[in-house]
Amino acid sequence: MGRRTAKDTEALIEKVASGERLLEEIKDPELRETVRLALRLHKDPYSGPDAKTRSRIRSRVFRTLRPGPASLADRIVISFEILAKPAPYAMRAFAIALIVACIGASTALVSAGTVADDPLYSVKIASERVRLALAATPEDRAIVELSIAEHRLAEAATLANGGYDDEVIVATSEYGEHLANAAAELAQVESVTPETATLVTQLKQKMDEHRATAAAVVARLADDPSTAPAAAALSVLATTNVPSQDLSPAAAIAAQAADTADRAATVAEQKVTPRSSATPRATPAPERTTGAQATVSARTQAQPATETRRAESARETNTPKNERAAESARKAADEAKAAAQKAKEGKKKTPSPTPPRR
Repeated sequence: MGRRTAKDTEALIEKVASGERLLEEIKDPELRETVRLALRLHKDPYSGPDAKTRSRIRSRVFRTLRPGPASLADRIVISFEILAKPAPYAMRAFAIALIVACIGASTALVSAGTVADDPLYSVKIASERVRLALAATPEDRAIVELSIAEHRLAEAATLANGGYDDEVIVATSEYGEHLANAAAELAQVESVTPETATLVTQLKQKMDEHRATAAAVVARLADDPSTAPAAAALSVLATTNVPSQDLSPAAAIAAQAADTADRAATVAEQKVTPRSSATPRATPAPERTTGAQATVSARTQAQPATETRRAESARETNTPKNERAAESARKAADEAKAAAQKAKEGKKKTPSPTPPRR
């Protein structure tokens, strides 16, 4: 037997690895050991099972498998897999809702200091209605109504500084309406809940503070010709009439608030009545004149006639505004009177809150 080369040994290893020869058929012990070590070290792919063998092994293993119940960890994983897809949409919806809520809250906060005819005043009125709707007890509704009344007082003071007398009248009348509503809410339960007496006392103190605030504003604006009419309109709030002695404390507050609203409405109606009820002056019959006299007369009367038409046009423009103010003030006064009547009756039935108008 000749000497084997490296190529012969490599060919022998490949034959044994592919199954063409068996390792035991190699008679030379050294060569057999070399082939065995080579197969163990290199683990040639040919040493693995073929496709048929792998398929047979797979089938045998699968036949022995039995499905088991899902564990808690499996259920958690499945839940996360189910929620994985809609999770981004839920987060987007939550983010959008959060942004809308922040914008709404900031808008409501900014609108708290607005007055009538401001762009955000409707937002302020809407937030007041929401607060009234969320108030569940008479005490809660009384607190909300008092807060709205204080807003109307602040609006009246701001409008008085600008000389808006018609708007001051409406705000003053609505102040009386909401203050009467607050007192009426407490009057329904003051005989049933003894703790309500403390709230009634606080409401009386608040009303006195409001009167003092209005009096200070009136004293500051009364000497200025541009704000004197508005100060006169606000002076209705600075004074009050003495209520009847047979009323309960809450009913007395409601009566005073209704009186304030009624006097403000009366002032508004007095501003409208003279203009609407005035009788037109009789126009004298024109005299016959010559051509020269007619020319001189026409030139003389042209300028006064123009000024008269301008004044009449201005009055016609302002009259609808005055009438709207008088109408709004009278509605608020009627609501205040109704609230005062409920407070006087003192029924246990709680009236529904009156939403603010604008």
